[in-house]
Amino acid sequence: MKNKRLADRRTEDQHLRQLFPDNPHLQKLLAKCTAMQVSLSRSLVPEQWLYHPGRRTIMVWEPDLTEQSLSFLVVILAHELGHAADFDAHPNKRRMIKHLHWASAPPSLEKAAFVRGFRLLMELSIPVSLDDYIMMIEPPMAEKVRAEIEENLLCCLLRPAAGLGKNA
Repeated sequence: MKNKRLADRRTEDQHLRQLFPDNPHLQKLLAKCTAMQVSLSRSLVPEQWLYHPGRRTIMVWEPDLTEQSLSFLVVILAHELGHAADFDAHPNKRRMIKHLHWASAPPSLEKAAFVRGFRLLMELSIPVSLDDYIMMIEPPMAEKVRAEIEENLLCCLLRPAAGLGKNA
């Protein structure tokens, strides 16, 4: 039974990857998913993309793959990978959210994922300006993310990439 579930997950992951638009920036992000051992699964929550740290899975709202802009897809995929990187850097956060509903995630968790997601875009040389990235985030979170990036990451982004590290 476990082998069948694993095979089903792999099939679903491959199916979703094929539905992403053929875009070099999205392909870099999907390759990063593979490198980080993060799989894709369908989201059952309407219009929501979510990261499940226990399964190392990004749950994708499938209609977005054909209905949303490339910019949206790049930013949301980077954001969800930001969650994966944040949970990798801070395993204690898994315990913190273990019994929370996804909608009750602390704002600090979302901010960290946006910051790490932007850093990931820079490391992958995906051309998204900070202004364009921030425009894709709803206020007041957008202002908090901008402040964090401007205060703590701009110096690091000017140096050659050294991985996501633990400081984002």
